[in-house]
Amino acid sequence: MNIADKQKRKYLSSCPLFSDLKKDVAERIAGRARGVFLPRGQVLFHEGDPSDGLYVLCTGLVRVSIVNTDGDVLTLAVPEHGAPLGEMTLVSPDPRSATVTALEDSSLLHLETGTMVALLAEEPALAAHLIQFLSQRLRESNETLQNFAFENLSQRLLQKLAELGLKHGTLNEEVLDLGRKFSQSALAEMLGVTREAINKQLKLLQDQSKITMRKGIIQIASPADIVKKKLGH
Repeated sequence: MNIADKQKRKYLSSCPLFSDLKKDVAERIAGRARGVFLPRGQVLFHEGDPSDGLYVLCTGLVRVSIVNTDGDVLTLAVPEHGAPLGEMTLVSPDPRSATVTALEDSSLLHLETGTMVALLAEEPALAAHLIQFLSQRLRESNETLQNFAFENLSQRLLQKLAELGLKHGTLNEEVLDLGRKFSQSALAEMLGVTREAINKQLKLLQDQSKITMRKGIIQIASPADIVKKKLGH
């Protein structure tokens, strides 16, 4: 997939690993990145595959998932544009730890492992960005574990809906609109519960007037407190 270097730089600048780099560094990275088109339903890489480098999501929507010992698929994330995928290959040669699947036609940039290792050696600023990003990922993982341990399903579901809304939807003082449909099965996978449990909680949240539905799209009513909690304010 051909992507102009100027457009590559724009996409890379939205990625936390490459934001705020010097222009000449950004240009060098963009020149080494390759465009990839991923049709809806196609897998970018599977859990357990050997790593072939780092990807950056440019357009579209993908799902990051794993399979548990019972064969159930658990969705770990639905990343926003600019998100790096497979960044652990930069610190470990281990196989892929998750599967990435396109939920809609998507485009990505690919930087091979050897290219990224060389860039990290050449550019201390890029290495610093990687350390900062991985530290943030660790904090988010710890928060997720705390949520599973201490929050009930209803609150966890509201938090997940708020996260999806902030990434993919629109927010105003009255409502947080998720912007697109998310199936009950997908929400169940994200939270590690059954679809039936999600169905029950969604009905309960509607009865409590905490959410509404518009053409199948969830809207969170009076989202200020939920969003503030999600953002850590």
